[in-house]
Amino acid sequence: MAAAAAVLLTACAGPAAVAPVPQVVDAADGSRAVASASAKLICAQQRCPVLTARWSSRRAGLAVLSVGLPYQQAEVTGAEFHFGPSQVVRLRVKSSQAPAAAQMPTTAFDVPIALINTLAYAPDGWLRVTTADGRSVDETVSTGEMQSDVVEAMRQFLRAVDTATGTPPDARVNQNGLFDLLK
Repeated sequence: MAAAAAVLLTACAGPAAVAPVPQVVDAADGSRAVASASAKLICAQQRCPVLTARWSSRRAGLAVLSVGLPYQQAEVTGAEFHFGPSQVVRLRVKSSQAPAAAQMPTTAFDVPIALINTLAYAPDGWLRVTTADGRSVDETVSTGEMQSDVVEAMRQFLRAVDTATGTPPDARVNQNGLFDLLK
C-alpha cells in the first residue's frame, strides 16, 4: 500500500505534459508561417483523430487544418465539429495545399482562423471524422471537466499566430469566419 502511494505521489509531483511549441518560419519573401504540433483528441480507442494546423501570412484569415486517422487505410473524406448544443461545422472540401506529412490517412481543409479559435476555447465539443469506406469515428475535443491535447496545441498555435502578426487576440475573434474563405 505504501509503495503504491509513493508511486502515485511521484507521478503527481512530476512535470505536467506540455504540448510542443508551434514552429514559426520566416520565408525569404517576408511572409511568415506557423505550424502547430500534432495533437490527439480524448479517445478510448486506437483510431484517435490527430489534428494539425498551419497558417501563413499570405492568407492571414485562414488556416489549413489537417485531420488524420491512424490505424486504418481509408482516406479521410470529412470532419464535422460539434460545439455546444447546436453549433456544427462540416468540412468536406479538401484544401489545395497538401496536408502535413503523416504516417496515417490525413486530409487538409482550409478553415477560417475563427474555427481554430472555437476549437481551442469552446467549453465543450466533439469531432466526427468520416472515411472513404463509409465509416466514421466520433471523439471528444473537450468537456466541462477534460480537455484533449488538441485544445492546448491550438491555443499555442493561436498565440504563435498572434505573435507573428502582432495582432491582439481580441481582434482575431472578431473576424468574418466563413467570409474569410472568399478573400
